[in-house]
Amino acid sequence: MITRLLIIALGVGIYQLSLSQTKPEGNPNSPKIVFSKTMHDFGKLIKNTPAVCEFKFYNKGKTPLVIFNVSSSCGCTVPSWPKTPVMPGDSGVIQVKYNTTATGTINKLVDVHSNAMQMALKLKIKGKVFIK
Repeated sequence: MITRLLIIALGVGIYQLSLSQTKPEGNPNSPKIVFSKTMHDFGKLIKNTPAVCEFKFYNKGKTPLVIFNVSSSCGCTVPSWPKTPVMPGDSGVIQVKYNTTATGTINKLVDVHSNAMQMALKLKIKGKVFIK
């Protein structure tokens, strides 16, 4: 009898825990991040010249958007982003700097992690670095 009660109590506890772990995509009030573009083509770049682009985004959700982290696929790509919440209806910018010290094709990804419905998004930069 006690074993059955323990099993039932454990089952109820696990069920309640699973309900509290609701993902943002299931919440209609979650923030929603929408980018004006998700890819930037630098085209042809000259070695050792600055290469910077911006990805503008909007919070189309109903609650503040918080960007937790923006990471790149290598150390030659350095992102910066707003560290304060972006209110519903407001916009922000993620800036990406690419180090042009090496020649060749650029094909890099930048991961955006936030509390938005989409959870993680990928931004892409591409181009080609030449010697002048």
